[in-house]
Amino acid sequence: MCLLNMEKEILYRFFLGKASYKEEEEVCNWAEASEQNMQEYLKERKYFDILLVQNKKIQISHTSPGNVLHWKNIIRYAAVIALFIVCGIQIYNFVKPDTGQLMNTISVPTGQRVNVLLSDGTNVWLNSGSKMKYPASFTNKKGKRGITLDGEGYFEVTKDTRRPFVVQTDKYNIEVLGTKFNVDAYNKTSSFSAALMEGSIQISEKSEPDNKIILHPLQKADYIDGQLVVDKIQNYDIYRWKEGLLCFEHIAFNDLMKEFEKTYDIQIINENKHLDNYICSGKFRISDGVDFILQVLQRDADFRFRRNENNTIIYIK
Repeated sequence: MCLLNMEKEILYRFFLGKASYKEEEEVCNWAEASEQNMQEYLKERKYFDILLVQNKKIQISHTSPGNVLHWKNIIRYAAVIALFIVCGIQIYNFVKPDTGQLMNTISVPTGQRVNVLLSDGTNVWLNSGSKMKYPASFTNKKGKRGITLDGEGYFEVTKDTRRPFVVQTDKYNIEVLGTKFNVDAYNKTSSFSAALMEGSIQISEKSEPDNKIILHPLQKADYIDGQLVVDKIQNYDIYRWKEGLLCFEHIAFNDLMKEFEKTYDIQIINENKHLDNYICSGKFRISDGVDFILQVLQRDADFRFRRNENNTIIYIK
């Protein structure tokens, strides 16, 4: 199937996370059918994200407030950015040379995931609705490598014993030398969670820096009732969102709907009170789509759902 047969309207709905399950399947099958189709997909994906940049949904800016770079300067100044394609593992990059003290800000649109390679080789995946501010280059050879995060990120930090890597969030700072870990810290929520896969991390409270804890491999720290609670990671799958997987275990139905809203950029209104105590577990590809996942959940719970005419709201009854 050539691009003429793949309607751009369907393709753009797919990029926005608003396509139906049938349309998502159609796009994925088309993109994976041939190298030519994949190249056409990448071409349209690039053009689509240029539009997002111009509409300030992905912003790469100087430290001066409101000073957003034009597209031709993004090519020149942006750090390496790779946007994951939902139906495969293909990526594309925008490359920037080392430019000193410039600060970059990336805002990930709802329903998207972004992969960023920092100047020191640290690899970062940002989840839907996340924002990260970071220097174009870590020029200080003796100081700390610092970034700020509002959202969820998975970090594979390049080891540098002379320059610790610090992730600053709204409530806590996370300091590492070189390791792999996940941080979930959206400013708009009161929650905070950090999970360590390799190495060790130090978490300190911003308001009281001397209040610190150390995490060891396969441990996590969750903000519960005003303090950090350390426990073992029981389910590694929930951190596989960067692989395009949506995994959940023993989660309340209403909390799961909040995750769906973040992942698929859609509002979900639950009018079925019988579902308040429904606990869910499952593993899906994000590309399966919210409609398909809800249909699977219907096998265990009695509810119906429908979309509004604009496909912006799902009502559950």
